[in-house]
Amino acid sequence: MESTPVGPAPGLWHLDPLHSSLIFVAHYLRFGRVQGTFGRARGRVLVAEDPTASKVEVVMDAASVNTGVGARDAHLRSADFLDVENHPELRFTSSGVEPGGRGHHAFRLHGDLTVHGTTAPVALDAQWVGEAPDYAFPGDVYGQFFSASTRIRLSDHKVGDGGEVPWGGRLVGDEVDIVLEVRLQDRDPAPFLKQIGHDS
Repeated sequence: MESTPVGPAPGLWHLDPLHSSLIFVAHYLRFGRVQGTFGRARGRVLVAEDPTASKVEVVMDAASVNTGVGARDAHLRSADFLDVENHPELRFTSSGVEPGGRGHHAFRLHGDLTVHGTTAPVALDAQWVGEAPDYAFPGDVYGQFFSASTRIRLSDHKVGDGGEVPWGGRLVGDEVDIVLEVRLQDRDPAPFLKQIGHDS
């Protein structure tokens, strides 16, 4: 008995920024944790007949960083951290897909992550979650859902840590957790995003 194929069909798929969350969680003030997102991103996934040969590219607008506190976000955009004036984009480009891992429909996505103009390798533990027609255009657009996570080091990308705090440690810890909840769709979302005034 043949198994039913799962995941996106071969072809070009597009990141849906309206229904995707690109989340980071960092140590802050040594003992605290702060969570933020990048609200503007675009991405393309070329799914191959052999899924392990698929290609992924995602570009995030560094200035769209959002932790919910305006002054802190402005500091993160400054030369002390992301330096968005000189490094306006964060970019992930895949280098390979490794099947297997924890959970159902799991795989490991290898690639290169560029932050602050510096590129370092990264591996994401990923999982295909499910598929569904688009809520607004169910007859025209189809979506695929994925979850992924990894941990990066700011020092690998030459991102500053804000310096020492009086009670020990650094303002921002070196290790940052990345959590992705992603929806891909089979139609380029750019025209719809422009129609609704979403700056992607």
